[in-house]
Amino acid sequence: MCLSCHSYHPDLHYHRIGMYISTDMAGRKIIARYEKNTKGRDFVCGDIHGCYTDLEQALKRLRFDTARDRMFCVGDLFDRGPESHGALAYLDTDWFFPVQGNHEDMFLKWYIVHDLERSYSYRNGSGWQLKEDKEYLAQLARAVVALPLIIVVGENLIVHACLPDVSSLEEIEQDPDKYIQTILWYRGRYPDKIGIPGIRRVYCGHSITSKVRDRNGFINIDTGAFLHYMDEEGELTVVELGD
Repeated sequence: MCLSCHSYHPDLHYHRIGMYISTDMAGRKIIARYEKNTKGRDFVCGDIHGCYTDLEQALKRLRFDTARDRMFCVGDLFDRGPESHGALAYLDTDWFFPVQGNHEDMFLKWYIVHDLERSYSYRNGSGWQLKEDKEYLAQLARAVVALPLIIVVGENLIVHACLPDVSSLEEIEQDPDKYIQTILWYRGRYPDKIGIPGIRRVYCGHSITSKVRDRNGFINIDTGAFLHYMDEEGELTVVELGD
């Protein structure tokens, strides 16, 4: 069943795959695949959570070249931090490539039902979107719904919470409803090994860790970017993708 988000944008329609929200209009993919960057460098950053000043500072430290380099991201572009409204500007670039996280999932559900209490709680650092105008929210919804669940760059895979224990990516593409909870929301022990041939590293976030942790090729890079705004220890992690 298709649901129109709001009357002021009747052209934006969604359909559900279980918990997952997709749209025919965006022509989105479950998995986006990229070749290794031969012109520059590839990086991946942890959950941004509205900390775009932190990302800008990281780009300057890295001497990031927007004409040659690429920045991938494990998702959760907004909520909790002070600059959630900055997400759309990055989504409009041709060098920033995030996957969808659980906060994007919550935003889309809120945008459809427009009920903060039911689908998008203040406990998750939301509320900022209530200050934005309708056109901004419509543009952001279009950009977010087009994000893939998984990105593959050479032998590297990027996912928000965890890669399901599967033997091929085709299993996920054929039945995303079966794996969506693990991809966006899983918290727990990572699998003992990466079961997909050709994938050596899985970069993920979602569960905050005090430092980058690598367990059997599952690399958690969510080091709590927003926490220092709450006078706690945390920072945005950016790492260069492995060869």
